[in-house]
Amino acid sequence: MRVRSFRVQRSAKIGEYKLTEVFAGLETSSALAKVFGSKSQMTKIVRHLKLRVEPHDSGLWLDRDTGTICIGSKHLTSAKSNFLYLDVIHVLVHVRQFLEGKELYDQAFEYVDRPTELEAYRTTVAEARRLGMDEEEILKYLRMDAADDSELGKLMEKIGIRVRR
Repeated sequence: MRVRSFRVQRSAKIGEYKLTEVFAGLETSSALAKVFGSKSQMTKIVRHLKLRVEPHDSGLWLDRDTGTICIGSKHLTSAKSNFLYLDVIHVLVHVRQFLEGKELYDQAFEYVDRPTELEAYRTTVAEARRLGMDEEEILKYLRMDAADDSELGKLMEKIGIRVRR
């Protein structure tokens, strides 16, 4: 599955970039327009976001101190394009939450119970389904973030993923 107009600059070296220099085509995402309330609001915010490529394996995350989006260089070069697109959707939900002043890393909740994570995963899974990904492919995507099978099972239950056995 390929996301129309989404392109990844996989050769980006360690360092800081505009988000749109590494992830192009975000302006056509209806999911992101919905996340930010409108296409114009989304465009206004996304064009100012920074992306820092880090020298390790980690996925995509939001630095809660600086508001910078970060990605591990190995993840950037090796993750499937549709998974990277879903990562961007997920992290941009967190950007909106951050701008709204929400506590993204509220330690009163386990990771899979955190309201901000559940909203981000629900948004991401809805976009994955809209793109035609089946539950098995969505599960492969979610497995990248889960610490263990127990956490993955709990997350799946909370966001409505049902995989045939």
